[in-house]
Amino acid sequence: MNRYKQNVIGSAFSHKPVVGLDRDGTIIEDLGKYLSWPSQVKMIDGSIEAIRTLRSLNYRVIILTNQAGISKGITTQQQVENVNAHMLQLFGQGGIQSIDGLYYSTTNLKEDEFAKPNVGMFKRAQAEIPGINWSSGWYVGDKITDLKAANKIGAIPVLVRTGHGKETEEKLDTFANRDLKKKTLVFDNLYQFVLSIV
Repeated sequence: MNRYKQNVIGSAFSHKPVVGLDRDGTIIEDLGKYLSWPSQVKMIDGSIEAIRTLRSLNYRVIILTNQAGISKGITTQQQVENVNAHMLQLFGQGGIQSIDGLYYSTTNLKEDEFAKPNVGMFKRAQAEIPGINWSSGWYVGDKITDLKAANKIGAIPVLVRTGHGKETEEKLDTFANRDLKKKTLVFDNLYQFVLSIV
């Protein structure tokens, strides 16, 4: 079974470094459950503007998200596809003409190489999309697993305080995460992060 999925809305011009993005809690609101229907998609304030700004300045944008609801039997792969398609449709309506890729795992199991904090999705993106180099990029998310994945692949970990971000920020203050905290940038939301790099 495939544990990842790529959806590319094509682009063919010179790019700046890659910005990887988590989906739930970073771009769209985390409702505390696995999303099954397009009608459940609600954009976090500023996320459309953030991605549109990145793309207008030729940053590569790749979404990498765990969708363990599939393996748990809560959602189907088709439902995840439908939710993603609706999100991309909202991107288009918001003036985002393209992103470079969208990957998802179907589990959140430790042994699944594609599930964050493992970096199979990141490696797959780097292998499949020309010019991707995570060591010169960022990965933005709201959970410790996001930050750990970023660190493992060599990207700069970025924590946003949306979604689970505030509780994750507290976890960064623990002894076990002291080294990760030193490497992590923290912003209120995705748009505030984007303003810091453009």
